[in-house]
Amino acid sequence: MKVFETRILDDDIQTISEVLKEGQLGFGPNVIKFEKKFAKFSNQEHNIAVNSASAAAFLIFAYLRKMYGVCDVYTPSLAFTSPAWAARHFGHNIIWVDVDDNLLFDVEDYLQVKTPNGRQSVLMPILYGGVSGIPKLEEYFVEERDEILVVDSAHCVTPTIRGDFTFFSFHPYKPIASSDGGMIGTDNLQAAEYFRNYRNFGRVNTGGTYDITQEGFKFYMNNLNATIALTQLERYSYNTSQRRRAYTEYQRINLPGRLLPHDAFSSYYFATLITEDPEVANRWPTDKHYPLLHRTKFFDSRVTLQNTERLHKQIVNLPLYDKDLCNR
Repeated sequence: MKVFETRILDDDIQTISEVLKEGQLGFGPNVIKFEKKFAKFSNQEHNIAVNSASAAAFLIFAYLRKMYGVCDVYTPSLAFTSPAWAARHFGHNIIWVDVDDNLLFDVEDYLQVKTPNGRQSVLMPILYGGVSGIPKLEEYFVEERDEILVVDSAHCVTPTIRGDFTFFSFHPYKPIASSDGGMIGTDNLQAAEYFRNYRNFGRVNTGGTYDITQEGFKFYMNNLNATIALTQLERYSYNTSQRRRAYTEYQRINLPGRLLPHDAFSSYYFATLITEDPEVANRWPTDKHYPLLHRTKFFDSRVTLQNTERLHKQIVNLPLYDKDLCNR
């Protein structure tokens, strides 16, 4: 199966081989290099490379608990488990928000379920499928708001929505691939320093040894994964253009249902079709991608999310890794 993101060319192999020969497999110089280069994609001042997007979410919610105490975290149920788990792990309250017809955070539903109670409100939208923004949510934040915005950008490399904190994912099937990895983007210097120390066991080097200055764990990205990600960073534009071509092919063949839109800065992680046609899954390798978190045994919520639950039954995520799939 041809996957554009994991195409390793000869020059890339040479670059990766040099790191292996030098034995720089732990934290190393390419981590810093990757962080600096990624800034033009995240469009945020501070970029902190970690070993997964799950770790990124964990660090963000640790910081929010430290700074604000227990927060109310408003987020869709159509999501991967680890960000919501991280929030709950630190004692934050999870409040599920419905999605709109494009499977994105529904601002109108948020305003209905929002409960003023003195706690800090945190909104965590998901850029589902790789889209770069959520126009209605961005319009809401045009005015100065008290809420903190944490953007789950695990599907998108170049988000246009400006979060207080944004986290990214770099596993093999993501738009920027590595064997594993994540990133936090923020303009908050204090938070960035907290994240950098936390990812390295809470250690700060001093006088040939180190001191433990805060809580922390082994969450840093290693030099080998950063090197792989750097090679793919150079190919992001090409890879995205190939995925965009595959998406336009799906548009051309007039699929039985509604193909969700992508925007100009989308990473085209996958193409989402809303359909009731059972034959679609027989023609293409497909996936619903996520079970609904509020219906899982762990999160177990009695809330009803009408649009989320209605659309979830009709989701077919079509692959964009090879435009030839569109001809099936």
